[in-house]
Amino acid sequence: MSSLLPFDQLGEIQGIAWRVLDLDPEPVPRYRLLRDVLRLPPEDKELQKAQEDLNTSPQVQRLLQEQCYDGSWGFFHSRNSLQKKSVPTTEAGVERALALGLDAHHPALQKTEEYILAILKGKRQFPDRSEKNSRWPTGMRLFLAATLSLLQPAHPCLEQDRALWAEICKRTFASGIYSEDAEIRAHAELTGAAVKNSYLVINGKYQLALLGSISGTLQVDTETALLTWLWERPFGIGYLSMALKPPAPGAKPAELDRWLASHELLTPRFPLWRVIAREAFDWLWRQRNENGGWDFGARLPYNIRLPYSKDWRNPHARFIDWTTRVLALLHSTLE
Repeated sequence: MSSLLPFDQLGEIQGIAWRVLDLDPEPVPRYRLLRDVLRLPPEDKELQKAQEDLNTSPQVQRLLQEQCYDGSWGFFHSRNSLQKKSVPTTEAGVERALALGLDAHHPALQKTEEYILAILKGKRQFPDRSEKNSRWPTGMRLFLAATLSLLQPAHPCLEQDRALWAEICKRTFASGIYSEDAEIRAHAELTGAAVKNSYLVINGKYQLALLGSISGTLQVDTETALLTWLWERPFGIGYLSMALKPPAPGAKPAELDRWLASHELLTPRFPLWRVIAREAFDWLWRQRNENGGWDFGARLPYNIRLPYSKDWRNPHARFIDWTTRVLALLHSTLE
């Protein structure tokens, strides 16, 4: 799966980033370009100033205004259709915050971390209505652990959950390929959950975030089998539901958003993914437009990953946001 693009990708990524910075981007894309693409050191004055400016972003302000006093954003996983908020759940709030450049040291996310830990330790109740099935106890714990892993991947509270899902994954791929029967047996013995055709199947975004939160969680043969299976799946990762191979011509912006999110999940967590999915990243390079960056369109009805800028009716801002996001992903493929 060798690359078809022999040019200096790092140099090209950095060159595009500097050109986008010359366009005077808003606080979020500016900070993400400096931190995630150009990788300026933490002591860099320009990076520090950009981080200070994050809270002036309308997108960040809206996120923080919708956060509850306890550190949550209301329900944790299940969306409440009666609430008309841009951030419908706590797990969405964490993902949105990270997409906007906030990190675990931000006061808002420190409060969220404390909130999640309180639920995991039994000091607070899970806020969503309980489902009446065998999956719910395992799923509820998974949603919490996976979201915490986005903030504090090495937190001791995650060790038991990570070990559980590593064992399930190991048993599921013990033959070298995915086995639905083996996965069902693993859950019958380890969780008691009826997993068949459910969100607990090992391709879910929560399971993958948790399994990839610490390097070496999976044995090499298990990880290889898992990632190869994901690459071939027609619907990719659970909750994102996009094939991971290059999208078909005419893919809609919302589909490309979920395609990018799938690779953003896997690439930094599983180094082997950068080899398995090389065809996808080569395709992404070839999608640059006449301005030398990326613009996959404006129609994103509800989204927690974009926009970074305040007004996508301005194609200039949209171009900056898509390009920033793509550059950050492409940089992660070179690490």
